Amino acid sequence: MSEPTSTLTFADLILEVAHKLGIAYYGADGDEAAQVPVDAHDLDECKRIVNNAIRMFISDAPQPNGWRWLRPIATVTLWTTIPADVTNTITAVYDAGTGKTTLTAVRESFYPSMELKSIVLTDTGTFTISDYVSATQIKVSGNAAAANGKTWSIETDGNYTLPQTFGGQYSGDITFIAGTRRGTGLDWTDESVIRKWRQNITDHSGTPFLVAVRPMTTGTPRRRWELLMWPKPIEVLHVEFPYTLHFDSLVNLTDVHPAPFGFDEAVKAACLAVAEKEKNDTLGVDWQYYREVALPNAYRVDAMSAPKKLGYFGNPGPVKASEAIRYFRNRLYQRPSVTLNG
Repeated sequence: MSEPTSTLTFADLILEVAHKLGIAYYGADGDEAAQVPVDAHDLDECKRIVNNAIRMFISDAPQPNGWRWLRPIATVTLWTTIPADVTNTITAVYDAGTGKTTLTAVRESFYPSMELKSIVLTDTGTFTISDYVSATQIKVSGNAAAANGKTWSIETDGNYTLPQTFGGQYSGDITFIAGTRRGTGLDWTDESVIRKWRQNITDHSGTPFLVAVRPMTTGTPRRRWELLMWPKPIEVLHVEFPYTLHFDSLVNLTDVHPAPFGFDEAVKAACLAVAEKEKNDTLGVDWQYYREVALPNAYRVDAMSAPKKLGYFGNPGPVKASEAIRYFRNRLYQRPSVTLNG
């Protein structure tokens, strides 16, 4: 389902900035509707201003908890070691332009949390997974074309690559996804705790109960993070937790900024404010509008998404306590059916 037609895309924000800077394109004869700049320099300038403005808007979050929409839920797949299998070979196509090889497996085998992990290609070598494409396709760094038609394997170490938008800050509890039905919960801990467990116990597999995050020390993107699990899972599991989002820069004209469309006006105001500041080297009316009108309005919109009722927090008297107990029994507690004979 598409978003409302009034939603501002990257192209819309670029056009607003181009209007402000006087570099919008009006056709070869100057008699057409305003369009994004066609000059490469002007277009790059507008893109830079828009991305800088989005970054500023994000950093101007309400205190102390920040934007509510910057705390999405990450779902991470915990996979087990995948041994070589003659029924699940790969096709390998090397692209000299990117320096990467696209590997396509016979059946679904790959997960996003495999990025920057190693894959062993039979009779070819060990390569680093650079990109997850789909459940049957990944890209590896280097020329692995010789692996075409060969088997492969990936060994788990209990560490799983987190989304590239994760910057090290989780903002809530971590749980298994609904329906997992595990008798144990998951608890955040420091990564040193898991290292100590691994130091003393070599055979560590089962249902995980300790979790930590840390920056990755391997791979080209130096600021990717990974999820550490103790013990290593013995089956494919899925966990989820809220985290603080770090947005990807907008690149394509059809891209949209990370905030919900209810914040479009504030994002547009931020773009015009940054454009004004960089063009005139001064803080003028657009900057004033952003700071004094658009940003406070965005705070109110963000606050409106908060729960209106958090439950009963008072000193439970007889009436309130009985209501809470009835609610728990009727809604939350699945009581077993009991049959009495006699």
